[in-house]
Amino acid sequence: MVAKTLISAAALASVAIAGPINLARDLKEYKTDVEIHSSCNATQRRMLEKALADTFEVATFAKEYVVTNGAEDPVFQKYFGKEKGAYSTVVGVWDSLLTSNKEGVLLRCDNPDGNCGQPSWRGHWRGDNATSETVICDLSYTDRFYNEYFCMNGYTVAGSPLGTHWSIDLIHRMFHVPAVTNELVGHYSEDYASALELAEHNSTYSPMDSDALQAFAAHVYAVEVAKGGDACIGQPAEAHDDSHAASSSASAAPSATSSAAQSCHTHADGAVHCEDDHADASTTAAAQTSDANAGKDCHTHADGTVHCV
Repeated sequence: MVAKTLISAAALASVAIAGPINLARDLKEYKTDVEIHSSCNATQRRMLEKALADTFEVATFAKEYVVTNGAEDPVFQKYFGKEKGAYSTVVGVWDSLLTSNKEGVLLRCDNPDGNCGQPSWRGHWRGDNATSETVICDLSYTDRFYNEYFCMNGYTVAGSPLGTHWSIDLIHRMFHVPAVTNELVGHYSEDYASALELAEHNSTYSPMDSDALQAFAAHVYAVEVAKGGDACIGQPAEAHDDSHAASSSASAAPSATSSAAQSCHTHADGAVHCEDDHADASTTAAAQTSDANAGKDCHTHADGTVHCV
């Protein structure tokens, strides 16, 4: 009887101590939807709503494909290699994109940084100017295609720009927003071919590579939903650099530079890019490269480097 009394008293004391820990917490407001800014007119808003729906459709199929088929799947290994942690990382990236708290994540149409005035600019992440905001330039509304256009008009995953479709382009743009993937995803490869090289030669970084994730999502959607088969995947061109991704990926993790307040990373060819957009630097860089990149899909990095695909 004494033992039971002691146990009972200890249990009551434990409840008393634990009580305050179980009080209701002051939780942040939670939103899974991306907001469209008031600067977007009715037509832009309607198109962006469709584009966002397409984005979440593609991301959902990408995640479900990984969960269903696992890390031994040849398509998974084509883009992400055979590292043991690849499966959990890739699933986590897609889950973060789909379910992360998007309070404050915004698409806008008013060109606050002036970058949309540069030739070939279809949009850009605002970087330090507003880390949760992405600007959609006018060219996006005429040049992007919806998911229904997958595998039409000669499109191939390997041979066409990753941003051909709204959904893949917005996946890329959401990867830049810190709130969406906690800055896990970066540019470790430069194009489709180098993304495949990275998966083959140094797949440690492939599950976090923006191009690999975009290409994988496009591949899965093209085959599983659009039913385009191998013809829609196509054949990759040779990588833009003869050196293998492995030769530079010893330092392939996003590498810091001496530039203050910049989030920088190294591409597969050794080029260092920074992911924060600054209007003054990017305007100068875009002007210098506008002729060479006419007709390409361009965005800028914080150091003024313009990346065109």
